[in-house]
Amino acid sequence: MKALDSHRHHQAGFTLIELLVAMAISAILAVLSYQAVNEVTQVKSRLEANNERFSALQRALWWMEQDFSQMTPRPVLDSLGSVLPSYQMQDQQVSLTRIATYPSPYGESGLVRVGYRLEGEVLYRLVWPVLDRAPDTQVQQWELLDGVTAFQIRQMDEKQQWQSYWPPLRQESDGQTAPKLPGLVEIVLEYDGVGQVRRLIRGADS
Repeated sequence: MKALDSHRHHQAGFTLIELLVAMAISAILAVLSYQAVNEVTQVKSRLEANNERFSALQRALWWMEQDFSQMTPRPVLDSLGSVLPSYQMQDQQVSLTRIATYPSPYGESGLVRVGYRLEGEVLYRLVWPVLDRAPDTQVQQWELLDGVTAFQIRQMDEKQQWQSYWPPLRQESDGQTAPKLPGLVEIVLEYDGVGQVRRLIRGADS
C-alpha cells in the first residue's frame, strides 16, 4: 500500500524533460509574440510615415494651387531697379505676383510676390516682403516639401502652346514689357515614395 502511494505521489509531479519541454514552448511563444508585436509596430510606423508624407504633399499642392490660381498682372522691380514680369519662369525657379487673399504682413495693396525653387531634393516656397525690392530686401523661404527629385513647370500661351520659359522668348524678342499671363500652368514633380505627381492649374485670361 505504501509503495502504491509513493508511486502516485511521484506521478503527480513534473519530470525534468516535461519542464524543459514546457520552457521551450514558452520561449517559442514569447518569440512569436515579440515578432508579432514588432511587426505591428513597424507597420504602424510605416503607415504614420506615409500619412505624414501624403499630408506634406497635399499641403504643397494646396499652396501651389492657391498661388498660381491667384496670379495677377503686376510687374515688380528687382533690387537694381529692373522690371521683372508679373510671372517669370526660368532656371528652375518660378516667381509671380498674386492676390493676397489671406492675412499676411507681406501683402501690399492686396498683392504679394511669391515663388518656388528646388534645391537638392527640397522644394522651397519663397515670399518677398515687398513687391518692389530695395538693395537690402531679403527673400523669405520655407521648406515646403522634402524628397522632391524633379520639379518642372510649363505654361500655356494664348496660342495654346506649351512654353518651358516665361515670358516666352519670342515675346521678349518683340520687346513686350508686360506679356500676358499664362492661361494654364502644368506642374510636374517626382516625389520619393510616391512617383510622378502632375497638376494642371488654371491661370489668368489676361
